[in-house]
Amino acid sequence: MDLNGKNALVTGAASGIGAACARRFAAAGAQVICADVADGPGRQVADEIGGRYLHLDVADSAAWAALGADLAEDPGCLHVAHLNAGITSGVGDIAQLSDEDYLRIIGINQHGVVFGLRAAVPLLEAAGGGHALVTASLASLSPLPLDLGYSMAKHAVAGLVRSAAPNLIDHHITLNAICPAMVATGFLSDNREQLEADGIDIMESEEVAEATMAILDSGLTGECFALFKGRQPEPFPFAKVPGSDYWSRR
Repeated sequence: MDLNGKNALVTGAASGIGAACARRFAAAGAQVICADVADGPGRQVADEIGGRYLHLDVADSAAWAALGADLAEDPGCLHVAHLNAGITSGVGDIAQLSDEDYLRIIGINQHGVVFGLRAAVPLLEAAGGGHALVTASLASLSPLPLDLGYSMAKHAVAGLVRSAAPNLIDHHITLNAICPAMVATGFLSDNREQLEADGIDIMESEEVAEATMAILDSGLTGECFALFKGRQPEPFPFAKVPGSDYWSRR
């Protein structure tokens, strides 16, 4: 996708998928706002690509409101919003999921997307339309018993994308989710060798960044794109709910 002269926002841009996507958008000609709470690495990525760094706690609705007000001073300021920031909790035992762990992961992984879309949509509309992309996970399409809070939040994000996208079509805004399988980010800690020994394919962040470009160029909206190593992103074929034609049969 040609992003030359366009403006893009990437959250969680200090490392992993966010950093890779910020670099890829910049390589396509975009001016990128790199948002994160890790100021040192975030500024380093922004400086590397000639972008702008912004300290942003995605779980803070007031911070998003301030960002929206700041960017709204320049109509046409945003063409791509990639809501990528996320964390894991690593808690698989529901009895051991503390209030702190639960509220933190829901705040960043779920509320951060809601607040981000709420701020970004008016900006994209003011630019004449654009693209919103959410980094979900394969855990938004299937169970993840090892991390209950992460799976729950990512399922919620997938539902939001599918539900909100139709309302944005008339505003010329697409909204999709990218749902990668295992990616070599800090989430893996020191487990990569063991996972690969167990036969699990692990993608590099750069492969996810290439997939985001394909999604932006797809012309589709309201889709959750599953992504596996060595394959192109594909819209996940959600099953029809049994009895979903009930009202049409009355």
